[in-house]
Amino acid sequence: MQLPPAPSQEEIVTKFNLEILKSPADLVVRNGDIAMTKSGDLMLNDEHYSAMRRFVSTWRFNAPMLKSLFDLTMAVSLRSKDLKRSLDQVADHHLGSNHKPFPPGSTAFSRRLALNEEIAANMLGSDSCAGAILLNLTGFLQALRDDINTARLDWEGTAPLIHGHSVGAVLAAASNYFRHWDEWRKTSPPTTRQATSIDVLNAVLDSAGLKQSTQRLLGVEGICTKILDVLSEGDFDKLSERVFAFANGLKPGP
Repeated sequence: MQLPPAPSQEEIVTKFNLEILKSPADLVVRNGDIAMTKSGDLMLNDEHYSAMRRFVSTWRFNAPMLKSLFDLTMAVSLRSKDLKRSLDQVADHHLGSNHKPFPPGSTAFSRRLALNEEIAANMLGSDSCAGAILLNLTGFLQALRDDINTARLDWEGTAPLIHGHSVGAVLAAASNYFRHWDEWRKTSPPTTRQATSIDVLNAVLDSAGLKQSTQRLLGVEGICTKILDVLSEGDFDKLSERVFAFANGLKPGP
């Protein structure tokens, strides 16, 4: 498999209208020395300019793989839905009027078992790919946030809002779930930190009509896949637009 070429810096600046990066870059001298950023890079123009340049560089070299993972996630998720429809058809066709379950050893029973196995593999595979995408995007944005000292209220309130929550807040909550799902499952009631992320995910999933309101997320299949679908509307370009709109709107702190 060969990845497509990474987009150029100029392509990204133009595509997402990143005004701050349209100015020429120049080294910064402070106290007689060439200034450096938090991350140890040469500072260009100022902290905000340097941080956005770093964000774009990180994005563009990861974009080809993220797009490939995204396409795989959507394809496998669609396959899961097709398999579930096939499972329903098998059940409807073979379930008699007495509504008794499939007798062990029957062809229908074997077919149903095989479908359930494939559904599980596709569902978990899709969620693993989606989780990897969400985790990477969270890391990119949190690095930018730290570089420019964005305040919590700005992080949580910067547009675009997804069912009342910022792109950064939704990504962070989904990444927390992806990293700590087993801990969440075993903790009742949720800790304060867990509850914060759970509330965000519940709000997004509820508003999108993807689950019933419950305090916890147990019983919800493919949470990362569902969150990715809400953020992207099934389109990698839409996901990219929202991520960059959020990044571009973050305000530097003191």
